[in-house]
Amino acid sequence: MTPPSPGAVTAYLAEQFRNELDLFRAALDAAPGDAFHTPRLGHSPAWHALHIAEWLRLMVLDDRTPNYHHLGWEDNARVQALGTQPAPVRESDPREQILAALDQTGTQVVAWLEQADDTALNGEVFSAATPSGTRPRRLALGMQLRHIGYHRGQLNLLLKA
Repeated sequence: MTPPSPGAVTAYLAEQFRNELDLFRAALDAAPGDAFHTPRLGHSPAWHALHIAEWLRLMVLDDRTPNYHHLGWEDNARVQALGTQPAPVRESDPREQILAALDQTGTQVVAWLEQADDTALNGEVFSAATPSGTRPRRLALGMQLRHIGYHRGQLNLLLKA
């Protein structure tokens, strides 16, 4: 069997993130009017968009800018240690602004993966849930793909409720 070429895994991941983000964005686009900002079954579609954007920024891009407010772990000491600057985009902001933040982060994630070789997948990233406070980057990337799919399912449920 021929070994994969350098960057084969990152290219594959870029394609998977692009596809999953497109499907997630389509689910967000399906939220009619005011339903985008209306919490149902726990959160609004606006919150889900910001939640995914923040987790991608933290776990994939390893961005430590201290302005996380939609991770869902805000009571965790490690998340609190990230800082408390105001959120760049809030759940109450206009739909277009929230979706632009998600799109910008998604574009950065895909671009990073497209430009990286497979050695960029080595190392650790932040984790609020592990005893060490970090998680292997490869594991984190797979988890974030599943995380986007999970929240797409949540959006589909809340829009039917």
